[in-house]
Amino acid sequence: MAEPVFIGVDVSCALKKRIPIVFAVKREGRLVPLPARHLPMKAPYGHGNRYVIEHQRNVDYAKAVRDYVLEVCDHFGVQPTRIGVDSPLRPRSEALDYRIAERALNQAGISCYKTPSASEFEGIKAKARQHLATGGELQRIPHAMQLWMLAGIEIAREMATIAPVREVFPQANIRLLLPKAPHKSGKGVPLMQLQVLAKQTGWPRTQEEWNVLKHISAGGMHDQVDAYSAAWVASLPETDVNVFGDIQQQDAIWVPCRRIIEL
Repeated sequence: MAEPVFIGVDVSCALKKRIPIVFAVKREGRLVPLPARHLPMKAPYGHGNRYVIEHQRNVDYAKAVRDYVLEVCDHFGVQPTRIGVDSPLRPRSEALDYRIAERALNQAGISCYKTPSASEFEGIKAKARQHLATGGELQRIPHAMQLWMLAGIEIAREMATIAPVREVFPQANIRLLLPKAPHKSGKGVPLMQLQVLAKQTGWPRTQEEWNVLKHISAGGMHDQVDAYSAAWVASLPETDVNVFGDIQQQDAIWVPCRRIIEL
């Protein structure tokens, strides 16, 4: 029987950037990521904000991500068991002014970008197209911090054909572990985050394992840590997770249960 693998996807659609995806297995009570970065099969490149407004581009990208995940799992002989995706899984309900999960995050003091509804996404795409059509600079495209969600939603849809998916938010995980953690862009912060994650997952433990970090996924260290954090939440049994939001309404962000955290 194939070894179960838990997958973390740090959604990215940045142009010429491969999407960070971590594949992790549980061995002797530890969550060990597989060295997937330098395999012959490569994580797909993002297509950038110019094309993320085009639905078919996102569908094609998501299918390429799905194919890559299956190829890596086949290479290692592992069975996808659960997938953590760092993205909204669907647009906000038209009936709500704010997602239930995101309102809960805000009430906990954890900031996040608001997920648009389907109709709002159509308006956002129209504004982006108008901006580009009139000569606007790509780096000034409106709603840039929400456009990536269009790719994320399609990726989550494709991942759900492989294994059950949990929406995750690595920043929420870190806030549970380090309540006063600085932003991940700060010098040395990803290393700090992985050090506290390692207390929960048992990896990395040795210097050799720390050296393996750069081989676990595409992206820089902060991307790899986010993807590993997503895989961690995917790996936890239901008894060891809580949610921000409402599972019954399919509006939930999964986080580790406070009682399992070793302070």
